[in-house]
Amino acid sequence: MNNLPFSFDKRLDSEFLQSMYEGDVEHASMIFSLYVDMAPGLIKDIDESFALGTVELLRSQVHKLKPTFSFVGLTKITKNAEVLEERCKETSDISDIKDLYNELKNNYAQSFPIVEKELGRLKNQINQCV
Repeated sequence: MNNLPFSFDKRLDSEFLQSMYEGDVEHASMIFSLYVDMAPGLIKDIDESFALGTVELLRSQVHKLKPTFSFVGLTKITKNAEVLEERCKETSDISDIKDLYNELKNNYAQSFPIVEKELGRLKNQINQCV
């Protein structure tokens, strides 16, 4: 365990991240790395579900991705995903959730580079101590 002072990007939920990782930079780096590796594929699955117009499949895909946002400090996107998931339970018409889907996609696209940059910073912090 590598407990070092680390200040997360202010665009992330720093307070949540600090409480979750408690200064364990190696653990944070591992989780951020998993997110960077997995999230693009999960978003692709969400896109495909939306394109197929299958609301229940879309709901299931959003449910899979939803918790990963919080693990990298994207708690606002977690809330977006929760709203989309709930709305999917209330409709069978894909057009009813188009705006929520687009909001999730846009928030993801804007935040992904921030998470990638934080992963680099976390790795640099670890390497400085080796």
